[in-house]
Amino acid sequence: MYLASVRKWLGSGLLAGLMVAAIPSSATAQGLSAIVEAISPSHAEVRAFDILAEGTVITLQPGQTLTLGYMDSCAHEEISGGRVTIGEAESTVESGTVKRTIVPCNGSVDPDSAAGANEAAVVAIRSLGADAGEVVHVVPSQQPVFVLGEGDVPSDPSLVIQRLDRQEPPIRVSLFGRTLDLKQTGMKLTPGGIYSASCGGRKMAFKIADNAGVGPVVTLQRVVRF
Repeated sequence: MYLASVRKWLGSGLLAGLMVAAIPSSATAQGLSAIVEAISPSHAEVRAFDILAEGTVITLQPGQTLTLGYMDSCAHEEISGGRVTIGEAESTVESGTVKRTIVPCNGSVDPDSAAGANEAAVVAIRSLGADAGEVVHVVPSQQPVFVLGEGDVPSDPSLVIQRLDRQEPPIRVSLFGRTLDLKQTGMKLTPGGIYSASCGGRKMAFKIADNAGVGPVVTLQRVVRF
């Protein structure tokens, strides 16, 4: 019965109404490279959780700090002052300083290992198709940051989070622009749980790490992009 219900859910379009915040025009111009983790003091054009495209230029005042996470290269940057140009894998900084580290942000496992002996979960993961990729992304936090990747934002971009390895009611939440930080909702997912995220026609399988919540992680490490 559960397997049938999972298959039914995977084939359905579970969408709900929500309010969508405007996104910077730069985010749709080219490939989306970096997520703004923090900026202090506030900036007139850039906010936390904005998704920035390659080629975007940001001017920081002396003493103003910008923290960026590059979603493909896993580069984590803390930039102070200067002129920042967003690249594909890292930023170019003029007249400012940058502290750059590489953090583990792309952990993954194959679907069989992720689901273990749970046949329904294996079928559900593989039923997500090519959009889910060949591996299951592992998130070292109970509160992921969901990011819509390339392409247009759906006209009704509700986000549905569904547990795949056991029967639980789906979670429906509202995106703001291209992102949603589950920490801002106060909700936590279960360590070791296998989930899918669905928005519009996009679906992505992911697993919450067994030791999620044990150690600190930066925003970049919490990203689930689909």
